[in-house]
Amino acid sequence: MLTRLDRDVLFVPGIRTVVVTQGLEDIVAGHDDVDIGSALGLLRDQLKGWGIKVIFTTLTPCDGYSACTAAVDQNRIDTNTWITDQTDFTSPTVSYVDAEEIVAVTDTASTADPQALKLGNDTAPADFDSGDHVNLTADGYNAISDAFDLASLGPDT
Repeated sequence: MLTRLDRDVLFVPGIRTVVVTQGLEDIVAGHDDVDIGSALGLLRDQLKGWGIKVIFTTLTPCDGYSACTAAVDQNRIDTNTWITDQTDFTSPTVSYVDAEEIVAVTDTASTADPQALKLGNDTAPADFDSGDHVNLTADGYNAISDAFDLASLGPDT
């Protein structure tokens, strides 16, 4: 994400806010919460330095995906703790949307204590699991986007 910052973000004229939804794929690929927190922190600092508001989304569950081991899920949970600790009301602000809370349900088949979370897979519009237990459906993304308080972001966000 840092290598694409110029092209994907700073190149956009008048950009005021960036939503960061990164990290789950990196954790599944073997990076830990410390790696992800360092990278997200660097991104946050660079965006704030350019006067851009930052909104993180928490990482959604991956229970049921073969590469999502207990250690991977713990890194996801620890990364979410890092994300929720980033709230900063100085301008430009840093905040988060709790995507996990929006699309996750308790996996009643889980033997973990506490029971693991998984993506909700009820019928539309609550069918958030695309089938691979990692990627969201359009309904999942819509549910998360509905959680954004666009009025609080100001005009032309």
